[in-house]
Amino acid sequence: MRRTILLLTLIAAASSLALGQANVNNSGQNHKSRATTQCLRESLSVKEGETDAAMGGVRSTPFTFTNKSSAPCTLKGYPRFEVLNSKGRTVRRAVGKEELPGVSEQKPQLVTIEPGQTAWFGIYYNSGGAGHMGKPCPTYQKIKITAPGTTRAFVLRSDIQPCRGVQIEVSSVRSGTPQP
Repeated sequence: MRRTILLLTLIAAASSLALGQANVNNSGQNHKSRATTQCLRESLSVKEGETDAAMGGVRSTPFTFTNKSSAPCTLKGYPRFEVLNSKGRTVRRAVGKEELPGVSEQKPQLVTIEPGQTAWFGIYYNSGGAGHMGKPCPTYQKIKITAPGTTRAFVLRSDIQPCRGVQIEVSSVRSGTPQP
């Protein structure tokens, strides 16, 4: 009788252990299926927002990345932002900054973009407003934006007028929509 009870107890314990392991494996598989991947250039679109022009030539412009795929994807870091001349050559590159005027400080974080949703980043530069001495700052009609973790860029038409000798600064990608 004791042997039968002991044997049944061992079988129940082994069965319980096997079921527990099956649940662990299943939950691990479910977790992997929900994991998101790095956004590809093909799954994104980019749009320039309205430039805010402050006193003294200070300019800030938000840009949004929209996930146009059917699955969530992620971005982390600073986009590469370049100003192009009329021949399509890079003449200026933005520098990544954690803190920009008018934009809350934020270190790069992993941002998940759901299908049809957006993430954004901002640029900041000076176009030589009131009090600027010398020639007017040059105007460029094209910019090139490469999303973090991708290699193919977007080229957009845009009138940007950064002064020579002044950095163009870019924020990291942030979730949601640009803050006013």
